[in-house]
Amino acid sequence: MMKKTNTKKTKRTFKVFAAWDYEFEAQEFNRMSEQGWQLVKGGSFSQKYEYDDSVIYRYQIDYNNDVKDMARYDETFRDAGWQRVNSTFNGWHIFRKAYDPSLSEEEYEIYTDEESRVEMLKRWRNVCFIFFCILPINIFNSLRIMDTSDAGFIGVGLMLACGLMLGMLVAGVLNINRMIEGKKNTRPYPMKFFLTLLFLLLAALLIASAFVLFREGSYMALGAMVGILLVAAAVCIGVALAKKK
Repeated sequence: MMKKTNTKKTKRTFKVFAAWDYEFEAQEFNRMSEQGWQLVKGGSFSQKYEYDDSVIYRYQIDYNNDVKDMARYDETFRDAGWQRVNSTFNGWHIFRKAYDPSLSEEEYEIYTDEESRVEMLKRWRNVCFIFFCILPINIFNSLRIMDTSDAGFIGVGLMLACGLMLGMLVAGVLNINRMIEGKKNTRPYPMKFFLTLLFLLLAALLIASAFVLFREGSYMALGAMVGILLVAAAVCIGVALAKKK
């Protein structure tokens, strides 16, 4: 029986990984490479591949948002056999190396010492702390909205959205702390499910706020819309900063 050839040359997938899931993201790239799909561009919500079954790569991801000299940065990894696939605007860099099964798995570790890996995790944890500053503003706004009769239910929903976002950040920071201590990444919750639930809630709240605003002319409804958009923007920025994907 003749082997069926793949006539499709490019492929795009839509998968979301949190910053603390970078190891699982690299494993996904490795799995696709073994199937002949080689990554050409990684992104926050989607990944682009080209088909080439003549080689298998091993992928690794580095987070460094303060690269002063990209040529020197590339040269450092190139000397160790790594090729940079692409970088995101917020400091995530994806590397690959041709896989040779005769070599040990240590040859495919991008961090040759524990200190480098820990420093990378700490850099991302500091980014998470920044987003904690946004939540108190929206929580305070939610409490004010809940105290009104015309838009109280919107305030409750906005509070739930803030709670979901806070839960994501707390679980993420705790997971990063475990990884810094050398423990295994436990992936506390599925990111895709969380983000779907959060955006559905925000969309419903935005529609409800607009309805109350046009019907009642309520400034609280307007405040709710601003708060909802701030939460949505913070989540989008957070997901973008997590990618890297």
